[in-house]
Formats: sequence, C-alpha cells, structure tokens
Amino acid sequence: MGREQIIVQSKDAGKRLDRFLAEHLTDCSRAQVQRLITEGAVLYNGIHPVKRQSVAAGDSIEIDTRIAQVSGGKGAVPLPQEIPIEILYEDDFLIAVYKPSGLVVHPGNGVPDGTLVNALLYREQSLSDGFSAERPGIVHRLDKETSGVVLAAKKNRIHTRLAAAFAGRKVSKWYMGLCIGKPGTVDGTIDLPLDRSRREPVKRAVSTAGKEARTSYELVVYRSGISLMNFFPHTGRTHQIRVHSSSKGFPILADTLYGGGKDRITRIEPCERPFAYGIYKCFTRHALHAYQITFDHPETSEQMCIRAPLPADFRNALRMFDDPELLQRFSGIV
Repeated sequence: MGREQIIVQSKDAGKRLDRFLAEHLTDCSRAQVQRLITEGAVLYNGIHPVKRQSVAAGDSIEIDTRIAQVSGGKGAVPLPQEIPIEILYEDDFLIAVYKPSGLVVHPGNGVPDGTLVNALLYREQSLSDGFSAERPGIVHRLDKETSGVVLAAKKNRIHTRLAAAFAGRKVSKWYMGLCIGKPGTVDGTIDLPLDRSRREPVKRAVSTAGKEARTSYELVVYRSGISLMNFFPHTGRTHQIRVHSSSKGFPILADTLYGGGKDRITRIEPCERPFAYGIYKCFTRHALHAYQITFDHPETSEQMCIRAPLPADFRNALRMFDDPELLQRFSGIV
C-alpha cells in the first residue's frame, strides 16, 4: 500500500491535524480531511491519529494512496459528455488540458453537468477516483472565467502524488493578468490570509482569521492605467490572485466581483481612458489566464513544463500595447 509523506514545518506547529491537512490538501475540505482521518487513511508518526491531534515540527504525516476513494463525497458520479477539449499533454498517468473561460471544472453548486470533468470522462477510459465522486481525476481547479492549464490524474496513486506535490508547494504556476491600476513596486509578494466573506459568501476577503495565502507578482508593462502582470501563487486559495490584487489597489480587469469593473476606469486620467477602454473591450470575462505549470512528473520524476496558448482576448489586448518586445517575450504562448 503506497503512502505519501508530509513533514510538519515549524510555522505549523501547534495546529490541529485536520486544520493542517485542510490547508495543505488544497482541493480537500476540512470535512473531507476529517473523514480521511476517521477512515484510517492518515498516519501520524506511524499511528492512526484523532482529528483533534495537534501537530509538532518535524512530525511525519502519511496519507494512504487510497485518499481519493476514502475522501469521496456523496455527490453523484458525473456522466460522460461530448464536449470538445484541447489536450496540451498526455501520457499513461496524467493529462493536461486547456480550460477555456466559461467552462466549470467539475459539477457542483447548481452545475450538474457540462463541465471539464464530463468532457474528460467522455474522452478517457480511466481517471483517478478524485477527492469526491463528482471530481474524478481533478487535482486542482481554476475559476469558471479563468482560462488555462488544468492537470488531471488517470490513476489513484498519481492523484495522491500530485496532490502531495501541490500541498508541499512543489508545483509552480504562472498566471497572466491585466489589471486596472499599478502596483507600488515592479515586483513583490502579497502575504495576506484569506477567508470566506461574512457579508457575501460567494466572495473571499482578507482576514486575520483566514488561511495563509501568498502571491508573488511581476509588472511586465504599464500603459495608460493598465498593467500587464505575471502572478505566481505560492498557495492555492479560492480567488487568491483576484482578492490579493484588488486589496493592493490593482484589481483584475473586468473582475466585477472584486472591483475591476468598467466604472473603475473612470478613476484613470481622462487622457489615458481611451486606451484603457480599448483593453477593457477585449474581454467579456475577468482578464486572468493560467499560462504555465511546472512540476516533477509523479511517476518518472521528469521535470514537466506545460503551457497553455493565450486565448484570443489576451492576444488582442497584447497587440494594443504596440510593443514588439512584449509579443516576443510571450511568443511561445501567443
């Protein structure tokens, strides 16, 4: 029986085991983690722990490769549906696909079908069981409007290894975003914990009581109130990049949920607004694209780098900057 290991770092010492695992297994809720512990899929220093167990620095936590099976929720297994998807990479162990804006990753929250999972099930004979019945193969997610690379596992042991890599922050993700406004520095890291908003449950908000969330950024180019940004999330919280950029005064363009709507452009100097409005008109969704992911292959240990091509709205927006060097920099994905 294969197991994956996580070593507790000093910054996490004293946390409850279920909370610690919920923070590190980014696609697994606290309730699912508690079910894992109850059903014996977790060993703490070699023994079966209780949910209220506190963790200490240097301690070893092992997760059974059956994690996808025992953490399954009560949702129905999705049906295969013939939905076109673009394959970026595939082998016997995993598949990387391009998720277009508007496609939900898996069923749930009033979306019973028509998702990336339904498309994958139509194409693939074998996917891992996933963290719950409605998420076979899914190791991580993107918001509905965010386009880009999504990985899926074909085997349970691969799913567990990929999940452990995400939890151990051994997977690097690159996002391109267009923002209204400009960061205070050319590059930096936003380190602000996030929690569900008490006023609007669909939103996330900065909160001292929230989970750790860190996002590094790089300003690629700024012109007339619009910033082209690279984002590098170190954690995988819901809406993380969108909340972090908004909290620092440069919300994602066309992100009406977090202050990036058309009215925000009225704060730009009048002489600069025509360019800003021109960029805004390129998008019918928030301007965020997950264009690259790198990781060690969970079976072969080969270093993988998978890129998703820029969609038409981003290509059109980049051309408006009229900067040949900019287009050359992203020539591999344009």
